[in-house]
Amino acid sequence: MVTGLVVLADWLASRTRWVLARQGEWRAAGEADWLGHFDRAVQAAPKAVSAAQLAVPAWRSAAAFDDVFPQIADPYPLQRDVAQRLPGLVGGAGMVLVTAPTGDGKTECGLFAARVLGVAAGCPGLAVLLPTMATTDAMWERVRAYVARNALEDTPVTLLHGLAWLNDAYGGDGGDLPVEDGCVATTTDVFLRQRHLGLMSAAAVGTWDQAAMAALPVRFNALRWLGLSGKTLIIDEAHAYDAYGHALTIRLLEWLGHLKVPVVLLSATLSGALAKRLVNAYRAGAGHTEPSDRAPAYPGWLFADADSGEVTASRTIESTRARKLTVDMISARHGHDPADPHGRLRRLSAQLAPLYEAAEDPGAVLVVCNTVPDAQTTFLTLEQRAGTRRPRVLLLHARMPVWQREEITCTLLNLLGPKAMRPKQPLIVVTTQIAEQSLDLDFDLVISDLAPLAQLLQRAGRGHRHILGTRGSRPSWAAQPRLVVLAPAGTLPPRAWGTVYDASLLRRTHGVLANLAGRPIDVPGDVAHMIETVYADLNERADQALPDDYERARREAAQSAAADAVAIPAPGDVTDLYPLTDREIDPAAVTTRLGADAARILPVYTTPDGSRYLDRHRTTPLPIPAPGQERLDRETVAALIRLTIQAPSTYLPADDTDTRTPPEWRTTPAASELRILPHPLDSNGAASAYRTATHTLRLDERLGLVRERHTR
Repeated sequence: MVTGLVVLADWLASRTRWVLARQGEWRAAGEADWLGHFDRAVQAAPKAVSAAQLAVPAWRSAAAFDDVFPQIADPYPLQRDVAQRLPGLVGGAGMVLVTAPTGDGKTECGLFAARVLGVAAGCPGLAVLLPTMATTDAMWERVRAYVARNALEDTPVTLLHGLAWLNDAYGGDGGDLPVEDGCVATTTDVFLRQRHLGLMSAAAVGTWDQAAMAALPVRFNALRWLGLSGKTLIIDEAHAYDAYGHALTIRLLEWLGHLKVPVVLLSATLSGALAKRLVNAYRAGAGHTEPSDRAPAYPGWLFADADSGEVTASRTIESTRARKLTVDMISARHGHDPADPHGRLRRLSAQLAPLYEAAEDPGAVLVVCNTVPDAQTTFLTLEQRAGTRRPRVLLLHARMPVWQREEITCTLLNLLGPKAMRPKQPLIVVTTQIAEQSLDLDFDLVISDLAPLAQLLQRAGRGHRHILGTRGSRPSWAAQPRLVVLAPAGTLPPRAWGTVYDASLLRRTHGVLANLAGRPIDVPGDVAHMIETVYADLNERADQALPDDYERARREAAQSAAADAVAIPAPGDVTDLYPLTDREIDPAAVTTRLGADAARILPVYTTPDGSRYLDRHRTTPLPIPAPGQERLDRETVAALIRLTIQAPSTYLPADDTDTRTPPEWRTTPAASELRILPHPLDSNGAASAYRTATHTLRLDERLGLVRERHTR
């Protein structure tokens, strides 16, 4: 903590503006008065710190839930219960864990709990962490509005992820929301926008790794701990990580408990075993090594007191969004042959028949595929299908250029968002796992490939998500919530899925759904039991384990061990400070271990004479710095990033010079880290795919990045 403070002070005192001001005062004094020089610096320091926006936030009084959220006239039962009971339990730092289905108001519960904990623990700052950049951008808007209404003074809200500067609302001039009278500004100034400093803001919204990196011995993690120390952390979607990520989260929670930093965890599908591990990690860091076996009810919440170690759990709380979810699991041979009567595409086509018939009501259907190639083939097949009417078919997945993903997402929000009128034309949206967390959209029917239960429930949550009111009505063929699961026939998973999902979890999910025998799922009543059945700890149900369960346990144990090997020691194991930072560690390798082993690929079109362009029509040459400049300007880099596609780094061979950026980009941050995907153009302007030893890659204007493996 002291190291972080010294580094921060050094960076403040190294700014050109500060140095020039002190030099000017020195010259004006006209004498070598070092004590006077020091006194003038001390007098100027508070103003410099204030200008850097390093003040802790000051919040309006929040004795009750409606003090924090006056716009919510009728809180959900979960929100009311937290608001009524939590303040009486909190006397200092602690952890709150909230588990409830999507739509029960967990975000507001988290923000209210953070206010209560922050006041009691003397940690008034706020940090909200989420699993993806898309969910982070959306949450930043919500938190910014929350801060504007609840802070007493101007309070910056930073946005923390690798592409935050591309967010127009954040990366532009920092303009504030158009807010009503009595609200404060939330603009973040230049100092806090610098690398490593975003968590110094009074309020921050970022991806989970912004905090998880503090649990790794990387350079400047002391600054992360300094930023985290005065805050209350909200970690949303706490279930959404693999075993490696959970192991890092546990180490993070141990240190947060040790430092008495309040934490709020939110989840819709957290197993009881994992919930206990997370809670006990925080308690152990706070000095309570005897584990608690208390798990939260569903829906419900619990509070773990950092001082006493006591864990208090709520009763099961009713949900105003309780519903019966019909699940139809249909066996389908995986493949891309639309003529196969038992194939996936034929089964899917039958479920979508009402959208292609003019006599039927229009509606909106979400089709979730487990792989990008499946989504691309499905999209093309549905576009070509004949009928007495033609629905609109849209495709959205992660391997599209940034600009295209943003454009399609905006279109979908306008069509199916919380305030949108229902479309008159039937609509089919084909997508991948990005539908599970980043899209606040409402569909009449959800069709999904088989996936682990937690993912299926998240996908099902996109069906009948909003109350339509005067915005339209449901079609007669989808009057009630329904999830159709296309289950591959034969061995799970199909070979084409690779290692996207664990075989054990797929098999267990298949078994749970088959045991429904036509009975709908009671949401939320049945959810906790189903989650426990699928994600049960092997130690608890060893008598029921099969070989794929042991393989999953082995793999998860290896991932957890890898995280333990690279993470900083637990608080109780620290005997010297040097293991907390290791300047020799490769941050890029650590990022890869965090699941970010992806490259940003920039499609480029190359003419026979070697000229390179950003478009196949050769209207925009590949930019290089202007004469006399060492770097590309910010606007040019932003334009390049919007053209990029995120994909596994293994897609492009590391030894091919054609995939490297121009040497003139070497000193330009962000641009120098891109990989080039060359598309050779012939004399007629036709583009060819890029060929590697195992596959070809090409950018399709509608399909995004297309990868085709070589056939033997």
